Amino acid sequence: MVVEIDEPTRQQLLHILGGLDQEVTIHLFTEGTECLFCNDTSDLVNKVSALSEKIRVVPHQGPQKKGKNPFGVQRTPAIVMHGAKEYKVKFYGIPVGHEFGAFVTGIVDVSTGASALAPDIAEDIKAIAKPINVKVFTTPQCPYCPQMVRLTWQAAILNPLIEGEVYESLEFQDLVTRYEVFGTPKTVINEKFVLEGLAPPGMFVDKLYEAIGGSTA
Repeated sequence: MVVEIDEPTRQQLLHILGGLDQEVTIHLFTEGTECLFCNDTSDLVNKVSALSEKIRVVPHQGPQKKGKNPFGVQRTPAIVMHGAKEYKVKFYGIPVGHEFGAFVTGIVDVSTGASALAPDIAEDIKAIAKPINVKVFTTPQCPYCPQMVRLTWQAAILNPLIEGEVYESLEFQDLVTRYEVFGTPKTVINEKFVLEGLAPPGMFVDKLYEAIGGSTA
């Protein structure tokens, strides 16, 4: 796969990334030839980073097993995005199609460190006091996936106890089978609690609390 950014898209990205607030560090995890999309992911991430002086790419070589790196990255290719703080914002796979827009929005959000969520929703997320892992399964063709991805990543930005992992489903078929992903987006919280499709923020937060045995009420 050759990933190209055409001139209209490049100009749009220059406009979007020109307004970044804090510097963004993208930790890029790749490995050898057995990783089908690692080279293309690296190429795409570096093309995007070249459009802003506030984006820095830090390459890491795999394979990366849990506990063997500071970010808990277990698969490649993987992207971990940090702003002024080290957020648990992760993307596994190559962000193309609709996922490319989610990736760019993620860069902006970690740069601002802020949330576009309603104040009551944001406060409920901040009040979570137990660790939560959120996995969102996406596909490049899914028009609703970027919204679910952003909701998950904004939760991770608001609360350091929340880990937001996004998986490009076509690249990780073993996980698709394990989590019974028959459509996207599919969100799995703490390995047990499931949201099918695009969930409104209130429903998402309710499911977060359900996963830790609590309630927003």
